[in-house]
Amino acid sequence: MGATILELALIASNPSLGQFSLEFSLVTQLIISLIVEFYIGHYFTSKLGIANTTIYGFIFKLACATFLTLGFWAALLGYWHTGWSLILIAFVCDSAGTGCLKASFRPAYNALHIKMTGHGADYVKAFNHHLYIRIGTPFILLLAASLIINYASYLYAILAIMSILLFLRFVQIYISNSDLRPTKTRITTSTPLNRHTYLKHFTVAAKYPVQIIGYVAGNVFESLILMYAIGLLYRHRDLLGVAQQLSWLGSSAIAYLVFLASTVLGRLVISKFIIRNSSTTFGASCLIATTITSLLLASTSKDITYFLSLAFFCLLGVVIGTIITRLTSNEVLHNASDSDAVSFFLVSELATTLTIILITTASSFTLKPERIIEGLSYGLIVLMGAYCLAIMLIRATTETSK
Repeated sequence: MGATILELALIASNPSLGQFSLEFSLVTQLIISLIVEFYIGHYFTSKLGIANTTIYGFIFKLACATFLTLGFWAALLGYWHTGWSLILIAFVCDSAGTGCLKASFRPAYNALHIKMTGHGADYVKAFNHHLYIRIGTPFILLLAASLIINYASYLYAILAIMSILLFLRFVQIYISNSDLRPTKTRITTSTPLNRHTYLKHFTVAAKYPVQIIGYVAGNVFESLILMYAIGLLYRHRDLLGVAQQLSWLGSSAIAYLVFLASTVLGRLVISKFIIRNSSTTFGASCLIATTITSLLLASTSKDITYFLSLAFFCLLGVVIGTIITRLTSNEVLHNASDSDAVSFFLVSELATTLTIILITTASSFTLKPERIIEGLSYGLIVLMGAYCLAIMLIRATTETSK
């Protein structure tokens, strides 16, 4: 999370990348994701197995951080076209890594958990595990980045920050390789890759319709926060009204508080209400909360209230997105085979990308660039409504059949 926030912040606040660098990066990432994620995820899981695919996913993330570093460096030295070319290569690597990790990460660790304990992993309960690492690492990372930005030249600051991110990516590769060694499978070249094998993934939609809709709704919410909304906190950091040299630190503090509060609130919601499966009450609660925060964001002008409502929108988005994706992942992983689980995540991620592209395109044509976030929030209301409706329809169908 901390790495994602920092990468987005550096794109949003880098003056050498242009005024609408954040919007351009969002659109290009979506287009690249649409082309790359599904096919890379399918190819690697088919040929390498879910454990090896997870490790390669982190390797792609390392490559992304490397090309981002080179791209930021080139842009700051005045090589604008070279800088953006390297950043686009980084986006390709990021999409490849995301495709691998989304398709294989949870199925791989679920398989490891079954092998070690005899039963599947619980990703809702796992939300409470290793909190000191999940909370402490982003804090140290964002604090270090803010101090470096304030006390060093921008070029050297970016190089120092990205060096930290590169180190963390190496650590991820090492840990995943060590963890998943017991579940690694031999690399195969015998699996056919034709149109039928790709289309076969989509049959999972008939088996888990509510889970796919819920996962897409939560994933879209969380993705829009991590791909765009957090960056707006850095772009509009002047609204905080603090000294210029403290504005980056202030935005980092707000971004971290959003993450911290979402973690604490998410843990409270999960433990307090013991959420274990999709229910009408849960779906309706997500819809109501999304509607309130979206209308609040749309009704504020460009002042401190806008900044605060944006921060609240980010907070709620991470909470809702995290809980729904973990909840639906649990429901699928506890009932599906490994192949169906991989298909579920591949199809859900593809649907997520298509949905974000649709919402972003509609927002771009109907709203000014600086108010695109409003259109995105309205799209989220529709998604949460679809999730709530799907739960009610499935529940009604089940009761009728009984």
